[in-house]
Amino acid sequence: MEKKALLKRIECAYLPVTDVTASAAWYEQVLGLTLRAPVEPGKGAIMIMGSGQWLFLLPSTGGHPLHFMTTGWAEGGSPFEMFPICFETDDIHALEASLRESGVWIEPEMRDEGGCGLQLNFKDLDGNKFQAWQQPVAVEAGVTS
Repeated sequence: MEKKALLKRIECAYLPVTDVTASAAWYEQVLGLTLRAPVEPGKGAIMIMGSGQWLFLLPSTGGHPLHFMTTGWAEGGSPFEMFPICFETDDIHALEASLRESGVWIEPEMRDEGGCGLQLNFKDLDGNKFQAWQQPVAVEAGVTS
């Protein structure tokens, strides 16, 4: 008998930031997320994504952005600074333009991974590293949908 997965999906994520107010404004302006309630001094902020999941921006004085080194991702086992969260988007080109305009670190070029879609790595104001992914466009009978 196959065991049923006991975890359904990621409901929310907690991100370390040094300035909650500045980060909340950045997530609103650059990524288009919605701030759930005004930021209170010393507290975090809740940002709501388009699908309803929450990102908690929590004050962190330690300066430990989300990322880690791995040899299990890049070809040939090369060390790679890994992103712990991959977001899905419906408009990766608009996201790329918004990120570039904001001045944060972003990969030089978006990658087309064929059947795995379009992918782009970037960092927020605090150096938290993420990947954005867009599903490949379906092509049927020569017509793009």
